[in-house]
Amino acid sequence: MILSLLANHVYAQENCKVLLQQISGSYTGSCKNGLADGEGEALGIDQYKGEFKKGLPEGQGVYIWQTGEKYEGSWKKGLREGKGTYTFKSDGKETAMTGIWKEDKYVGEKAVAPYVILYKNSITRVSCMKSGDLPNYVVYKFSRAGGSASDINELMLTGSTGDETISGNFIGFEQVTFPFEGKIKFVAPNALRTAMMSCELRYQINEPGAWTITIYY
Repeated sequence: MILSLLANHVYAQENCKVLLQQISGSYTGSCKNGLADGEGEALGIDQYKGEFKKGLPEGQGVYIWQTGEKYEGSWKKGLREGKGTYTFKSDGKETAMTGIWKEDKYVGEKAVAPYVILYKNSITRVSCMKSGDLPNYVVYKFSRAGGSASDINELMLTGSTGDETISGNFIGFEQVTFPFEGKIKFVAPNALRTAMMSCELRYQINEPGAWTITIYY
């Protein structure tokens, strides 16, 4: 019985796959549905020890490249994501970069907000929603009293990049590159419709993608 259990354990390890090619030579650790999942250690051209999910490093772990560089920190879907420290040699001296990583790229010592509202006037609330990574655009929607609004006048758009487009239901910018800084100004009646008010919004979007900005006034 013991020999049978040991045989099954070895068989499971041999057939437990690591999907990141650079560390897919051999694997020891937890397995689920034929993929590395949980705590484990993988050896290949490079080596990794830490947490896995569905065959890829995810969670906390240490990755060492064949050239000697090392990253210790957070992972997601096989990429550096979150807080971590990357150690390497520069001009013969060991150098460390500690901070936030996103999609395997170092973004700085602090996390960068996906978007920032820089200024608003006569606007009660702003909603910024990303619906996907592509295409890269920024589109405006307007809302009053819980529904869509069409009582705006003297509309003026300004954007740091992209093509200004006003066509049908699309009001905004296409072919945008990020970070993107935008400004929108318009005139609309106040809530009691007794006077006109000047509305303005300035913002910056740092994360690429398809963005919808809903302005409540």
